[in-house]
Amino acid sequence: MTKKRLILVVVLIFVAVIIAWSINLAIHTIHLFQVRQEVKNLLTGEIENISPNYAFQLLHEVEKDLSEIDRSLGWSYPLLNTTGEMTAQIQPAIKYLKAFSRFGLIFQEKILLFMNQEIDHGVEMTGLINDILKDEALIGQVYYYSDVIERQHAKIDITALPLRFQDDFQMLEPLVPMIVASTKILPLLPELVGMEQPADYLLLALNHDELRGGGGFITAIGTATINSLIDINFEMQDSYQVDNSSIAYPLPPQPMQDYMLAGIWVPRDGNWSADFPTSATAVQSLFELSTNQKTNGVVAFDQTVVQKYLDVMGPINVDPSQELWVNSENVLEYMYESWGQASESENWWSNRKDFVGILGKAMLQNLINTRDFKKLISLMKVSRDLVQTGHLMVYFNAPALQSLLVEMGLDSSVQYQSGDMLYWVDSNIGFNKVDAVILRKMIYEVDMTDLDHPKAHLTMEYEHPIPVEIPCVHEATYGKEIAYTNMFQRCYWDYWRVYTAPSTKLINAKVQIIPGENLLSGNDWLGNLDNKSDLPGTGMLGGLQLVPTNSTRKIELDFELSPKILTYHSGIIGYELTLFKQLGLNELPVVIKIKLPQDYKIYDADGFVFHDNLVENNSITVTENSMKVQISFFK
Repeated sequence: MTKKRLILVVVLIFVAVIIAWSINLAIHTIHLFQVRQEVKNLLTGEIENISPNYAFQLLHEVEKDLSEIDRSLGWSYPLLNTTGEMTAQIQPAIKYLKAFSRFGLIFQEKILLFMNQEIDHGVEMTGLINDILKDEALIGQVYYYSDVIERQHAKIDITALPLRFQDDFQMLEPLVPMIVASTKILPLLPELVGMEQPADYLLLALNHDELRGGGGFITAIGTATINSLIDINFEMQDSYQVDNSSIAYPLPPQPMQDYMLAGIWVPRDGNWSADFPTSATAVQSLFELSTNQKTNGVVAFDQTVVQKYLDVMGPINVDPSQELWVNSENVLEYMYESWGQASESENWWSNRKDFVGILGKAMLQNLINTRDFKKLISLMKVSRDLVQTGHLMVYFNAPALQSLLVEMGLDSSVQYQSGDMLYWVDSNIGFNKVDAVILRKMIYEVDMTDLDHPKAHLTMEYEHPIPVEIPCVHEATYGKEIAYTNMFQRCYWDYWRVYTAPSTKLINAKVQIIPGENLLSGNDWLGNLDNKSDLPGTGMLGGLQLVPTNSTRKIELDFELSPKILTYHSGIIGYELTLFKQLGLNELPVVIKIKLPQDYKIYDADGFVFHDNLVENNSITVTENSMKVQISFFK
């Protein structure tokens, strides 16, 4: 063979290899793109009647595609990592997604083993967890791939990815902390679900129609004793029935003493604190004092949780003898009617909340009997959303378990970190359910024309839309005609608190004076504000307001802010505001206006409109426990 022919053969072989490499890469890339939407539908739960077999089959295909793409591009990674911000994301993105798919496949054998034992594709959760915990090889893989996911995730800048793929990676973001935490959760599962010994949890049914710092008023209290995950003994009772007249209770928080004339601190009033871990431990302590019963943790929930769970679980028969079914659409009506049922009977008051235990047991039994894989996954997703929006709160006594909640941002706590901060908290002290109708709006105007002396003006507006005129008599009464919705037609007595950055100082306050004839104490409230914060590391102001029916009221506060809340970097000035939403509140509309110094320009202010040195956002609605608002500017 001549030298030219040899060269030609080598070139042809090289071209053939390149073509084969390109075809193989193209096949797996195209297939991965084709199944992309199916995978997104699985993650969002948009595919009905999903079978685990199909889900794992799809996961296998994705893992195969990613592995082939990773192998094919391996030689080019050093070059791609140095040729641009976007191309530098290719290697960590592929390895991140591959580790994600392999993490899911770890559980295939265990899950399908149990799923195939049920005609309806169900799963025996207790046996599944026991089997997983005994499999050392599986646990080792969980540790390995969770570590890979965490490391590769840290290397990815989602904003540097092509725009069409950014939402794919954003969908995975909530799963990352859960996967990383799985290595810590697995060893703690036996203790968590009572697999070694019974685990007792304190249950608090909150009523967000009567807001308190820790969510809503504690309308019912109970316990759940868990044995091996699904053997659960559930008891719930009216929170008033927990009181023990033979006990020497401590004094309640000062505002309750001053404005509700409360002389003792009983369990139903224990969630006064606006920081849930603090409220949880207070209620636990008072419950133990009342009953001499210790608990391993606290689970608090309100009406929204019941509605959202019923959305997933479907209708539940709460009274088989009457074929009485409740669902997410009629459950509030069921609660209202049950509360006021048989109000003319002698035992009405002591029986008015019996429906809480009846509904709770029916929902629990339905959950235990559930063998629908999709429902179980949906319930987990809904539970996370409810924790993040302040309707479901969890606290564990065990430091290891509680620290996991903190790491995942699911502990419902309030802590000041940096920058500016606002956390408005209302406590209904009027013995009514008016929070069901009260409309709120916060307006926060920050003046930065003098960067060394920034100021702020805070306005909190309230509207009571009930179109009837009701005398504002501060008393604990159900009225002549007993009906739950009649409790909406009352004036709104509110002890409000606003928590701020610790350096924030009050300059002036514009609040209403409340005559003693409208207060239980009979003493005028002259506008003297409380300023001792009960949350460490924060500033606080607190006071009273009274909102009659068919009226609006507002509270105005002027603050001096510290210049240290601003950040400076390479000529760019940054301002960050952390907004906390009260637990139990569905949403808080907020308007933010920021006035900049003359001749300063906006560097970054997503969602804001800029004109005449005024940066404004009129469309903020806080629905989660907290959110951050950021702008940056320069001269």
